[in-house]
Amino acid sequence: MKILTTFMLIGLSSIAFAADEAWNEREYLTGDWGGLRTSIEDKGIEPFLYYDSIAAANVSGGIQTDDQYTGQVYGGLNLDLEKLLGWDATTAKISMVNRHGNGIAGSVGGIYDPMTINGGADGQVTWLYQVWIEKMFGEDWAVKFGRTSMDEDFADNDLNRYSLSTSINGPIRSMMLQNPQIFSFPLALWGGRVKYKLSDEHQFQLGAYQINDNPFGTHVRGTNWGISSDDGVTFMAQYDWTPDVFDRPARVYIGIANSVYDFKDFDGGETSNLLTFYWHGDFEVIDGLKLFAFGAYNSQDETAKIPLQINGGANWKGLIPGRENDHTVFFTTYGKVSDVYGKYVTKGDVDAEIVFELGHRIQIIPSFYIQPSVQYIRKPGGTGVIDDAVVLGAWIGASF
Repeated sequence: MKILTTFMLIGLSSIAFAADEAWNEREYLTGDWGGLRTSIEDKGIEPFLYYDSIAAANVSGGIQTDDQYTGQVYGGLNLDLEKLLGWDATTAKISMVNRHGNGIAGSVGGIYDPMTINGGADGQVTWLYQVWIEKMFGEDWAVKFGRTSMDEDFADNDLNRYSLSTSINGPIRSMMLQNPQIFSFPLALWGGRVKYKLSDEHQFQLGAYQINDNPFGTHVRGTNWGISSDDGVTFMAQYDWTPDVFDRPARVYIGIANSVYDFKDFDGGETSNLLTFYWHGDFEVIDGLKLFAFGAYNSQDETAKIPLQINGGANWKGLIPGRENDHTVFFTTYGKVSDVYGKYVTKGDVDAEIVFELGHRIQIIPSFYIQPSVQYIRKPGGTGVIDDAVVLGAWIGASF
């Protein structure tokens, strides 16, 4: 019923605004609002609203078969404060996120959730997400501060966003598990970063962000803006290089996340400092086809649940003739489970969980897509006790 309702809403909103622009060229399903959208954007206010949903079923293996539907509304305002208030080279953003539905992670039994959209334990949750301001100094320096998540600026790449699985969608997931060093969309706490652009190809960033062990509590829902004496801080540094290799675009970045916080070790002890190194590389080998890989390593396996994670994949735009805006995607993830975690938590030998995902995003119009997907999850949980799982799914996305 929820899926049918979603399609009906998308269809009705499209028909209602069909008169003001061509259907197949529409960037937003609701169009230009008779010119109002363009008018307010010219004044420095850019509204946005997205709806995404995932339907998935564990059809084989795992703990038990299961199927679920989850959805997400993400909306807010991008503000150009130079146009609005005369503040030179200053922008701001405010947004909220509502998620509903429970995923199938519990039925699969793996480390990573096959559904990157999840309503949490209560099945529905609303967050006040971004509330930040950014100031440019010349063309090279930028400073941002406010309520934000690390993956807006660090340890992430747009190529990851095509995956239904949390094993790759977002920043490096190993830094968010058990003892989280970073938070990802739509979880936000206080933080900021300084960015310096050395040249067209080289960029460096430094950031500091509040962390705690209650990522789904009132802090992150936006109802508590305080900083507790028990909270910690994650310091991040990242260097980006974006060269042309054989006249084709490429990107390489390396970074560190150093967290100062009282983390609980799996053997009952405590660690006050957690350091992770991460990297990413992508390259367009031929027109439309990008190959990419990234990973993270942490030597402290008494605290880090996944001390080593390596990802790779391919994103091919326009593979099918006549479908130039479609994306065919493939992802693979290797997540090595900590031996100390196995000894003290799962009470047995552990290896690695490996996730494979193949999908095809059908871009029906610029503002609406459907993406069928299949995931194969080898050794869910890394213990070898749970059978390998096959998950079928589909992602529906629309911009209003």
